[in-house]
Amino acid sequence: MNTSSPLALRRRPWGHFVAILAVLLALGAALAAAEWDFAALTDPDRRAAAAARIGEWLVALASPDLSHEFLARAWELTLQTLSAAILGTALAVVAAYPLAMGASRAVCVGEEDARGVWRHFPLRSPRALLCAACRLVQDVLRAVPDFVWAIILVAMIGLGPLTGALALALNITGILARVYSELWDGVEETRYAQVRALGAGRIATFLYGIRPLASRNVLSFTLMRAECAIRNAAVIGAVGGGGLGAEIWYQIRFGAWDKVGTLILFTLLLTLTADLAANHIRRQLRGDPNRAAASVTWTTAGHSQSGRAPRAPWWAAAFVSATAVWSVWFMGWGNRDDDGAARNHLAPLGEFFTGEAWTRLGFFERLLSPQLDAAFVLRVVESASIPLAIATVGTLLGTAAAIAINHWHSASFQWHAPRFTGETPGVLRRSGRAARLVAARALAMVSRGVPEVTWAFLFIAFFGPGLVAGTLAIAVHTLGVLARVFGEAVDNLPHRRFEPIGASPLVLWGTVAAPMAWRDWMTYTFFQFESNVRAAVVLGLIGVGGLGFEFAFNFEWFRFERASTYLLMMVLLTVLIDRGSRMLRLARVGA
Repeated sequence: MNTSSPLALRRRPWGHFVAILAVLLALGAALAAAEWDFAALTDPDRRAAAAARIGEWLVALASPDLSHEFLARAWELTLQTLSAAILGTALAVVAAYPLAMGASRAVCVGEEDARGVWRHFPLRSPRALLCAACRLVQDVLRAVPDFVWAIILVAMIGLGPLTGALALALNITGILARVYSELWDGVEETRYAQVRALGAGRIATFLYGIRPLASRNVLSFTLMRAECAIRNAAVIGAVGGGGLGAEIWYQIRFGAWDKVGTLILFTLLLTLTADLAANHIRRQLRGDPNRAAASVTWTTAGHSQSGRAPRAPWWAAAFVSATAVWSVWFMGWGNRDDDGAARNHLAPLGEFFTGEAWTRLGFFERLLSPQLDAAFVLRVVESASIPLAIATVGTLLGTAAAIAINHWHSASFQWHAPRFTGETPGVLRRSGRAARLVAARALAMVSRGVPEVTWAFLFIAFFGPGLVAGTLAIAVHTLGVLARVFGEAVDNLPHRRFEPIGASPLVLWGTVAAPMAWRDWMTYTFFQFESNVRAAVVLGLIGVGGLGFEFAFNFEWFRFERASTYLLMMVLLTVLIDRGSRMLRLARVGA
């Protein structure tokens, strides 16, 4: 393509450069406005005390309770966590689909020819107003963290994995609805123009034109979101969601670190297993862009050979459906109490239909009456600076680390490089590249496999409660998440783009692959930033401070009007970030 043409110039992603400037300004504000305490590193006495404290913590975790009774208990809680995550994701998919249809401009509004500011004006037509309303609903659903939904649901149906599943479902519905709508809006209009030309309406155009073109990406992102839900389900128990999180929080309060070590080990094994399974399915759905009709494998001689073609997505959908059925069965009939008696955790669902659960929401009326006096609102705005500062600095650190290991993390540049460099590496060089690939992917997998809250506990043991511990927890987890999607963006590049150059793999990565994948990296980074803002709010529960801590404190002390104001601030943050990314054309999802 001629990049000097007027059309190419108009399509350059100017919004990304504006966003980079905004991030730099936010970074300066975060460093200036928040109180960063590095005394655990600079003060010798505090550094020694912190090292001794974290040493004791790690020694205790390294000696987990492996008794038969507690292992059986941990296994039961693991299955509870898994079933809650799968059920929550399944409910979210069902609810998100129609909400996303309403929030998608291509599906709900049309107006493919509309341009400029007019496309963002919600009162231009009834359909545009419906689209704006659906977007606002999905903003609210995902802006309220799952732990806040759990606090509200505990008051309605009590403690248990069902509470965790429903809290996850509400939050994930907003996330999936946003991404689904953006995937559908991201389909080029010319690709389904023939369907419209045949006289199809909006629904028919969606069913036969837009939906099939985005189906693989939709299923791929759903699997990735289910994997994230498993990590969140392992944490949400701390506020009444049952499963591993509830037990970890309980044992921490009693200082039973050997039992905490066992539970964290089960959490890590669960999340890593989910990570591997989801990655395998997503690779099958995505296929290999460097293979033609049949797959190609690299031999030790540097030649290619035919293999299997990518499988159809039906089997992945069947697997997802089977796990959803299992989660319903397990939560209803597969659970056991501590005494071994069967317990149906789905029973409280009946209270929703009889109305009994709604009678316990007397406080909800007060939640709808936020305290809005100027002095208090100023305090709320100031409390929002803490999660924003943590998310900004943590995202930048995690992004930098993900880019730093991307060359090692890429299968194209570590394992498949002979396909486009023409080299014939010896056994020693191939072994070194394989070792780097395994090390980078293992680092990323552990980083994202351990929830942010668990990382925060580790850093709090060294730095103490505060912004530094929360920021490092966000940064480490962001490293794991972005390393995977950054690596996929590079591995999705066709190898033919590298062949005419003939440089070394590292030079090709730095001069060709990284610039080509940069826009995808930027898109994923801004998506992760929004997620990190919500995660930073959640970290307020464990001593980081800010919005999460203030909301939970006021809610527990029945100051519902004040809690409502903090809740509104959470929603406002998400809406501002979302609308800003849409206006700057950053809200673009790739497979």
